[in-house]
Parts: sequence; C-alpha cells; structure tokens
Amino acid sequence: MSKKEKFYEYKKIKVKGAFHHLFRGSVNENWKHHNSEGPAIEPVDPEDRSIPKKYYFHGIEKTYDEFNEFQQSKEGLPWYKNPSMKAVARF
Repeated sequence: MSKKEKFYEYKKIKVKGAFHHLFRGSVNENWKHHNSEGPAIEPVDPEDRSIPKKYYFHGIEKTYDEFNEFQQSKEGLPWYKNPSMKAVARF
C-alpha cells in the first residue's frame, strides 16, 4: 500500500500580530497567500485596526468587493464538506 500523495499544503502562521494563511501546490516551491474562506492576512485581535485585512487567491491580491463577489458566485458545498469527497475509492 503506497502512501497517499499530497496535492497541496496549507499553513496558518502568526507574524507580528497577524495570521497569514499560506498555500503551496505540489508543482510550486514557494508559499503563496491564499484563503478562499476569508482574509489571507488578518489581525490576531479583531479590534486591532493597525493591521488591515488583505484578501488573496493563490498569491494574487483582491479587494474586498472582488472577494465578496467570488463568495456569492460559489454554488453548493465546498469540496471538503461534501460527503462524497470523503469516500475512499477501493480498487
């Protein structure tokens, strides 16, 4: 039985009072800011206004309006909440 391959890696790290959501695909060597659920850079303390929230998709910065439009265009459940994606195929 072979070890399951990872197609991506995800990290959430804390740097200078902010959480950074990072993503790296299997073909990329570099980490990129990415978070499809919310801001990729967000302050640890939600009341802290010195660190602005920033939205990124695969390393490309987006405005809040672009992020909001993306969220509204989604249909159905995310892949990680879909029960059919949790089933393991046995051959």
